[in-house]
Amino acid sequence: MSRIYLFDVDGTLTPAKSKIDKKFESQFLEWMQNKEVYIVSGGSFVRILDQLGDRIVNQTHGVFACMGNVFCQRRDDSAHRAFNEWDIIYENKFKAPAGLYKDLDRIVKESDFPLKASNHYEERIGMLNFSIVGRNATPEQRKAYQEYDPDHAEREKIVAELKGKYRTLDFVIGGAVSIDIFNTGNDKSQVVERYFKEALECNEIVFVGDRIPFPGNDYALAVALRQHPNGSAYEVETWEDTAVLLKTDAFA
Repeated sequence: MSRIYLFDVDGTLTPAKSKIDKKFESQFLEWMQNKEVYIVSGGSFVRILDQLGDRIVNQTHGVFACMGNVFCQRRDDSAHRAFNEWDIIYENKFKAPAGLYKDLDRIVKESDFPLKASNHYEERIGMLNFSIVGRNATPEQRKAYQEYDPDHAEREKIVAELKGKYRTLDFVIGGAVSIDIFNTGNDKSQVVERYFKEALECNEIVFVGDRIPFPGNDYALAVALRQHPNGSAYEVETWEDTAVLLKTDAFA
């Protein structure tokens, strides 16, 4: 039975919002040889390319970006590097319901986190990414929020509040400091139903992610795979954990 591998990016292959470690890049490229590998990330294709580099991305069999709301595959005629030089196999649309941005602005103002930056949400294909600290935050501000959030469970409380109000949307913790927002059902698990449903009957499919515990943005995909006898999911905390995992028999 053949094996297909799916990998998250932030916290799994790279530090959050950062480029892949050079030594690990070499290890991962060597490991990828003769394997069917896909990326499944909450980030945009452009950001994935920036973090992983074109050598890794071009060696994958495809990239599910924006929580799987857009699927891209490289054309066979050349080694493409830019988003518009890849074929978009499918993409979902997202339109924020009335009142959502107003609620997000209110939540930012009400947060007690003292080191907020600006640019608190980003529209991506099929989803919206939101963060208290802000997308313009410095590495020091991001680190401060990573230390603040576990003690205050701020993102978990925000997710619970918004899920109770917006019944047609899902809210999950994504990355180190953010929350992913999308139409109900358009989480990472959609890649199984839309692309791997038949493959799962005759192949093992293995997923590796760092946000598998609920309400993380890897949770739904891990559950979808673990419900099938040929599916499995491995939780890591850092890219260093992934580097160790690749040396085990399950990834041989």
